[in-house]
Amino acid sequence: MEAAIWTSVVLGVALGLTNAAASFLLYRVARNKPHGAFMAIVFGGMVARMMVVLALLALVIVFLPVNRLAFIGAFFVTFAVAMTAEIILLHRRASPPASSSTESPPRSNGG
Repeated sequence: MEAAIWTSVVLGVALGLTNAAASFLLYRVARNKPHGAFMAIVFGGMVARMMVVLALLALVIVFLPVNRLAFIGAFFVTFAVAMTAEIILLHRRASPPASSSTESPPRSNGG
């Protein structure tokens, strides 16, 4: 029974990491594209990834002898960590880089 739990955990983590790798690959493809193309690649890829992941989750649960709680739990934790990393990556791309040259010069008191 314990072997089935570890197999389920490994399958859940593997599916989560595969999703994360696909996300990072799509980001790498899109990163030097214009904003519109970037958004289309990243968010279109996200929709496609979610459909594939949901289908694979269902197939694993239905056809493989996995411990459902271990499989879903491992996938969810891996997915949450990867999604956090993806959001940080996308946020950094969207934010203009901070530079000290944009600060306004100090004001004098007119004296």
